[in-house]
Amino acid sequence: MKIKDVAQKKRVTDRLRRVEGQIRWVIQMIQDESQLREIVQQLVAIRSAMTQAVYELDTCGLEKVLEKKGIDPVELEEFRDLLKILK
Repeated sequence: MKIKDVAQKKRVTDRLRRVEGQIRWVIQMIQDESQLREIVQQLVAIRSAMTQAVYELDTCGLEKVLEKKGIDPVELEEFRDLLKILK
């Protein structure tokens, strides 16, 4: 399965680019001997951002499967709304 939705592709890649910047910042913090607490806080933020990226990809795949199965468009939209709440 591939990501074909342009908006979704942009959301995921933007999120991953932010993570990339955060990782660079953490590396610099380590090299600068920053406080461990500050480094850990950044790593937790990175983990959260990565979790959101995985969530985005998972929901994309799930939606595509449901679309292929011929789920009613109204039910599919309700499902999407539910996923937004769970996010």
